[in-house]
Amino acid sequence: MKKRPPRSPRPRRRTAPRARPAPAPAARQDALLRLSTEIASAENERDVCRAVVAGLFDKALGYDFVAVLLVDQASGERVLVASEGWKDAPADLRIRPGQGLSERPLLDGRLHYAPRVTRETRYLPTRNEGSEVDVPILANRELVGVLVVESNRADAFEPDDLQILAAAAHQAGIAIGRVRLLGALHVRASEQQALIDTMSDLSRQLELSKLLQAVLERAVGLLGVSHGELAIYQPDSRDLEIVASHNVGRRDTTGTRMKLGEGAMGHVARAREPVLIPDYRQWPGRSAQYAAVEFHAVMAAPLLMGDHLVGAMAFMDRDPRRQFGLEDLRLLNLFAPQAAVAIENARLYTAAQHQTRYFQELVENNPVAIVTLDQQHNVVSCNPAFEALYGYTQSEVLGRNLDDLITTPETRRQAVAYTEQALNQRPVKVISQRRRKDGTFVDVEVLGVPVVVGGKRVGLMALYHDITALLAARREAEEASQAKSRFLASVSHELRTPLNAIIGYSELLQEEVEELGVGQLTGDLGRVKAAGQLLLALINDILDLSKIEAGKMEVHLETFEVRDVLDAVTATVQPLLEKNANRLVVEGAAGCGAMRADRTKLTQMLLNLLSNASKFTKAGTIALKVTRAEEPDETWVTFAVSDTGIGMTEEQIGRLFQAFSQADTSIAGKYGGTGLGLAITKRFTELMGGEVRVESRPGVGSTFSVKLPAGTRDAVTRSG
Repeated sequence: MKKRPPRSPRPRRRTAPRARPAPAPAARQDALLRLSTEIASAENERDVCRAVVAGLFDKALGYDFVAVLLVDQASGERVLVASEGWKDAPADLRIRPGQGLSERPLLDGRLHYAPRVTRETRYLPTRNEGSEVDVPILANRELVGVLVVESNRADAFEPDDLQILAAAAHQAGIAIGRVRLLGALHVRASEQQALIDTMSDLSRQLELSKLLQAVLERAVGLLGVSHGELAIYQPDSRDLEIVASHNVGRRDTTGTRMKLGEGAMGHVARAREPVLIPDYRQWPGRSAQYAAVEFHAVMAAPLLMGDHLVGAMAFMDRDPRRQFGLEDLRLLNLFAPQAAVAIENARLYTAAQHQTRYFQELVENNPVAIVTLDQQHNVVSCNPAFEALYGYTQSEVLGRNLDDLITTPETRRQAVAYTEQALNQRPVKVISQRRRKDGTFVDVEVLGVPVVVGGKRVGLMALYHDITALLAARREAEEASQAKSRFLASVSHELRTPLNAIIGYSELLQEEVEELGVGQLTGDLGRVKAAGQLLLALINDILDLSKIEAGKMEVHLETFEVRDVLDAVTATVQPLLEKNANRLVVEGAAGCGAMRADRTKLTQMLLNLLSNASKFTKAGTIALKVTRAEEPDETWVTFAVSDTGIGMTEEQIGRLFQAFSQADTSIAGKYGGTGLGLAITKRFTELMGGEVRVESRPGVGSTFSVKLPAGTRDAVTRSG
């Protein structure tokens, strides 16, 4: 309680003063000098109070009773600390607020003089029935107590007495303030040293489990409590896990999980602010997990590193009278940030250790040969797979130049270049041959990556994957594919001749039956011709695909007007459009100009896309949009075919462009087709230096876009 400084009031005029022996002025001066000296030399608060009382009870001053009462900040009671003149004064005398004359200076900060105490309403019958002076004692501008001086006679105090007592109270306040300040500084220094010692000890402990318990034990000792818990925040599950416990309950609480906001620690973790709880049993935020624990006062604080939540701590005491105050909170606030730093450092260290062990296990058990080099190309380490692949033991390769071990004079220069490339932070991925210890060779896929630590290049990691079996299988697959392509080409050529004959004879027969007037045979002959043409188109597709796979498909470039191709394509596809009652819209034909490409293949590609759109759309709209775009290095022409058909899912789109495959097996049964059209379209587009894109939504429709250079270069005319 802070009050304004006291002002010495003018004493009341006494109606019938009683004479008392006047001490000699010199004796009074000597007494006051001794008083000042004793107060100044006192080393603690109680000694200051005794010095004041002893000095004022001097015979030279003539006072019958002198006492100093200090205020208990927790209860507000005035506690008798020192007194003279009352032989039977209770040692533990405490005066409650609202009682006694000595409370008045604490209420207004002023000196109060009672000439006749028995006439005062606040008078408590004690030893005195005469007069009394009560002077407030201020320490560091705070009312801390009262100086009480009594005389057995009424109207006993003169103005100079009031001045002496006010001066004595003032000196006492200065001395008490000094002692308290020095005491606080000493306590703070001790706390700081204890905190430094604690943090020094904790910083040397990097094993997380031991550190967590050590942090809690130190905090319990620092705060002088009997119980405590520490929890770590788990970001993945967004909750707290109790990882250290000290005397909490009858069971070990470590491993207990608490949500943010649950219990005292959950509360401070969410609020990011400490909390003091006078009675945990009555606190509304009490956790059900602690229903059986009988605690009274609880103090909890979050563990923070800046805005980063590390965890929380909570402290309790078995003494029901123990209440946590601002001093406890101040001490905890000093400890908590340092503890958070120590815990986070240990967590990072533990995580780094786990990561190191993880990568060590990963390298050691990896089936791929792995070797690390320093910047001079010397071997730093290698894994068992490296030893198995090249026949060297680790002791034989450590410290030796890798290229001396696994290259030949013919391949060394290339290998050194690869190593330098990787050291210059340009990853290497090549297929090559390397030499084993016994002189035999192995086909390997080489991957070289630089090792950079803290932004500084320290070496290289090289991985060698034995691809001997893979290359053999690849050669076999290529040979089988070429054999398949040769077979398909051969069969296609063999089938095309009789099919052309069938188509030709059907056309001749159609003409003859029309001349003979046998019209009923015309339809059958037309169906024979249509079936033959369909089969021939299929054979042509197979032949084209086999040529592409064999690398024998050629691109024949010519310059032509794009509009001419569009006119031819739209005329050809018209019957297919009419079959499903679809409408074709062509956009951009007028301004598309000329381009240099393989006209036949472009026509085939557009027919494939329009045929598919017509097949999967009924009574809808199909659009063919042509756009021309100028880019810095090339002019591009894009042909986009859109429909309002059945559309496709992302999974179905992933199966497009595969030969003999359709988006869904059910589609082939319902709509027919071989699945070759889109595969050939994609291959043709790539042969001419372009790309195919597709966008689709089920039930909405699809858009296929073919983007080709307007001036396809002659380089693409080479096979495959």
